[in-house]
Amino acid sequence: MSHIPDTLSLTDELRGFVEACDVDLWGIAPVSSYEGVAEQMHPRYWMKDATAVIVLGLQVPKSILEQVERKTSPYPYLRFAKSLLNDELDMLANRVSRFLVRKGYDCLPTPANDCRDPRTLQPIVSHVLTAVAAGLGEVGWNNMLLTPQFGVRQKLVTMITNAPLETGHVYDGDPICDRCMRCVQECEIGAISPERTRSVVIEGKTLEWGALRRLKCVWECVGFTNKGTFSGGVGPYTRDVPFPEKAPTPEEIVALEDSMPRWAEGCAGRCYAVCNPNMELARLRRSPD
Repeated sequence: MSHIPDTLSLTDELRGFVEACDVDLWGIAPVSSYEGVAEQMHPRYWMKDATAVIVLGLQVPKSILEQVERKTSPYPYLRFAKSLLNDELDMLANRVSRFLVRKGYDCLPTPANDCRDPRTLQPIVSHVLTAVAAGLGEVGWNNMLLTPQFGVRQKLVTMITNAPLETGHVYDGDPICDRCMRCVQECEIGAISPERTRSVVIEGKTLEWGALRRLKCVWECVGFTNKGTFSGGVGPYTRDVPFPEKAPTPEEIVALEDSMPRWAEGCAGRCYAVCNPNMELARLRRSPD
């Protein structure tokens, strides 16, 4: 038990450092939370002696998402809630990583934009499930993190570390997603199932969300099709590549991305922008009697 004071002391030091960085959300998930995930998404695939994963979150202003919901302009979201916010999160992750490295531990930051291996469409680790395991919120039907403070309006970044930190526990607050299914209705390419689910068990708690056809999601949000808010480009510079009956190979996806003109950057995000959970309704629909 002699390591406990060091664990608490280091965690307190980290807390002071992180909170001085003016983040809106943060937490620490134990590496045990990742049991049962795909091998390549387990923290110890990337760091053999990993003990925890740190997650940081920054709020997305409501007015930015309103432009996507109202279909006025994609540029506030693309610039401020995607490009700059992800860069800010990456810089924060780098600062936190360097803080722990200076303390004598190892730390691996993972990109905020949830970069995915085109062969598997899997991230390094799931930012969303890390946040849930750290106690920040739950997974909404739209596969995104919902928090009591901001609903869906946050972006995340994670860091894998071997530092002996005091970890949090899986979210055990009131339900947040009210199962309104607007995310299903607003996804014009039909990537989110209204009925089928995916689930995971963390610390004995089963988490469930809508089954996502990830390739369809990528197809719309990257901009291969104009079936979306601003997907496929803006104004006359649109394109619409029909979703193939047979799933394209990673090489074919890369070739399609390389052939896209610069104005065809996707900005669908309807499932994100229209999400406005009502926690009172969620309690009525989802809390056990």
